Amino acid sequence: MLNIETLLDGEKALANAPKAVLADGRFCIPQHYLSYQHSLSSVEQLLLDIDFDPRYPIFASQDETGIYVQVGIIGVDNYKSNTNSQEKVVYGRKWRVEPQLPSSEIIQTVFLALKKAREHEIRELFRLEHNNKMTTPFNNHHDLPLLTNSRERLQPTASKTQALFCTEIEQILKTIRYDGMQFELLSFLLRPTGEYLVELKLLPQAGDQLAELTGTEYISFMLAKPTINYFTHQLMQHLIQLSDRYIDEQFRYRGFNRFSWENEVSAIAQLSTEVRQLHKSADLDGFNQHWQQSNYETDRSRIPVVSSGALWSKLKNQLDSFSPIASTLPINSRL
Repeated sequence: MLNIETLLDGEKALANAPKAVLADGRFCIPQHYLSYQHSLSSVEQLLLDIDFDPRYPIFASQDETGIYVQVGIIGVDNYKSNTNSQEKVVYGRKWRVEPQLPSSEIIQTVFLALKKAREHEIRELFRLEHNNKMTTPFNNHHDLPLLTNSRERLQPTASKTQALFCTEIEQILKTIRYDGMQFELLSFLLRPTGEYLVELKLLPQAGDQLAELTGTEYISFMLAKPTINYFTHQLMQHLIQLSDRYIDEQFRYRGFNRFSWENEVSAIAQLSTEVRQLHKSADLDGFNQHWQQSNYETDRSRIPVVSSGALWSKLKNQLDSFSPIASTLPINSRL
C-alpha cells in the first residue's frame, strides 16, 4: 500500500490524479490536482496550525455571505496618551474565504491579513507634532472626499539645497514619535545613482518598542528627492517594510516559516518543477482533460455579476479596449 500524504479537511483528489514522489519516499497529490470545498470547520483546522505573535489572534467565522477570517490586535488605544489604559481587542477587516479556495491560498490570505492589520497599526504609531498638536498623517482613517476637495493645499514644497534639507530633516525629526521613540539624523549622502542615502539613529523613549526594532540602533533608506514630503513618506514606507519582514520570519504553518528569506529559493524552484507538470504525462491524457475542465469551472465561479448602470458602462468600455476572451468577461445582471 502506498504511503500517501493525508489530505486536509475540505480537500478531495480529482479522479486519477497524478502523484509526486517526495524525497523521503512518500507520495503526495499536489494541490493543483485537488478540488476544494472548505467549510468553517476546515478553515478552523488550518488556523489551528498557524502561529504568530499572540497579540494578533486570528479568527474564523461565518455570516450570511460566507466564511471569513479576521485578525485581532490586542493593545491599548493608539490615540490615547495614557499608557496605563486597559488593553482591548481591535478587529481588522473581514477577509472572505471562498469554499473552493486551495488550502495554501487560505493560509496565504491569513499571512496577508496579518501584514495589513499590522500596517494599519504602525501607521497610527507614527505621530507628527503640528501646531502643538500630535497628529497621525499616515493613518488609514482620513476623509478621502475631503482630501480630494482640498487637493490644492496638499501640493509639496520645492526641493531645497542639500545643506538646507539636512537642517529641515533635523527639525522635523524633533516632531516625530514612533512607538515611544525618536530618530536622529546621522548622515545624508548623494549617491552616484542620483538618490540620497539617509541614515538614522533610533532613540528609544518610554513606552513599548515594536519587536522588529528591539535591539536595532540604526536604520537607513534611499530617497529619490530631497524634500521633507518624500522623506516622511519614505521613512513611513521603511517602517512598514520592517514590519512586513518581521512577519515574513515569524509567521509559521505547522512550525514551518514558509515566507522566511532563509528558505533556499532554488530548492523551492526545484520542488515546483517536480510537481507542476505531472498532468502532461502521455498516460494521463484523460485526466488532463478532466483537470482543465475543473480549472475552467473554478475560474467561472469567480466571475462577478454586475448590475446595469454607470459602473457597468465604465467597466465595459475599459474591458472592450483589451478584447479579452468572451468566456472570462463579467456577467451583466441587466437589473
